[in-house]
Amino acid sequence: MLFSLLTVSSIATLGLWANFASAAALRHPIRDSVPFDGQYISPSSSNDAVEWWYVQAIAEPVGDEPPVNLIVLYYQGYPIASGPPTSGDPEYYIAISGVLPNGTSFSYTLPADSGSVTASGQEISGTWGSVGSFKTSAGLDSFDASFSGQGIEGSLTFTGSAAHHFGCNTTSSAYFESAIPSGATLNSAENILYNQLGWSTTIPGGQANVSFSINGTSFTFTGNAYHDANWLPAPLNDVVSSWYFLNAQVGPYHVSDVLVTPINSTRQLGTGYLSADDVVLQNQCSVVGAKTTDISTVTPFGEVHDSVSNVTLPAGFVIDYTLGNGDKYSFNLTARAQNPDQAIYHRWVGSATGGKVGGEQYTGTTLFEWLNPGMNVYNPSQ
Repeated sequence: MLFSLLTVSSIATLGLWANFASAAALRHPIRDSVPFDGQYISPSSSNDAVEWWYVQAIAEPVGDEPPVNLIVLYYQGYPIASGPPTSGDPEYYIAISGVLPNGTSFSYTLPADSGSVTASGQEISGTWGSVGSFKTSAGLDSFDASFSGQGIEGSLTFTGSAAHHFGCNTTSSAYFESAIPSGATLNSAENILYNQLGWSTTIPGGQANVSFSINGTSFTFTGNAYHDANWLPAPLNDVVSSWYFLNAQVGPYHVSDVLVTPINSTRQLGTGYLSADDVVLQNQCSVVGAKTTDISTVTPFGEVHDSVSNVTLPAGFVIDYTLGNGDKYSFNLTARAQNPDQAIYHRWVGSATGGKVGGEQYTGTTLFEWLNPGMNVYNPSQ
């Protein structure tokens, strides 16, 4: 559930846009019948909706170097907006970023004249004009993507090693409505978060084979794969004040977690997914504090002053899982490189360790992010 680069309209300064989304956009309908990795809503220049397909590949780190990685997003609309799009803004585009073997970060945005997603059963094909495409297999266990433009081109092939899933323990809904407390009255941001922000994860983990070049210099690696998709009828900064997303592959474990604070709300949404050897150990969503088992908790640690954005940031996170049967698992995610590094958005890649508490511990790779439209201050003493 990632945004990668916060590709926005051409207005340079990001800010809250809470009053711009129209009532029609907030009621934007989903399609009646949608393949799992397909097109759920219809973003366009006439509404504020956004939908994106996220592709992540991370190589195993060498020594203390940051892991080489490549992140590709196929966008329709804008996940963050500071005003209405101008006539020069691309409605469809591919955002590409990562870190090279020497630690150098890179980012590109490839505008497209179209962005279409078609289906044949569960097989999905996405075409972004002449600059990129992707395909999801009918079995939802493999994924291919490619891109080319502005001096960068490449391809990725994913083979999944865990089954596809939605964000809560259900096979029928891509939304978080099951986490709403009984009888609760939701504000507008909560309503979008729980009822209209969708999330489907097609490849929770697996193997990635990656080949790309930048200005003629070629790079290839084999690493860990992850692919999901998101959609909602309004920009994220109309909905969330703070958003943590974390994922990792650690030995046999596939790990992901979300912790979201909606605007003007004390109800934090937490999700937890944990599987091992294709056996799902946890897949839940809930309001933080609503239960004591079948939960996960996200705890930032450390303190790093970021000179680029001039804010204090965590050095990493610990994810703790308590299963329904009381078993406990814990994973330590430590940052090694950051890209992008913006005032309201930080994304890190790094190393991960963990496993069952008291059991065998493993190592692996991680990617985690903090989207912070509310400009919340990180205070490690709290």
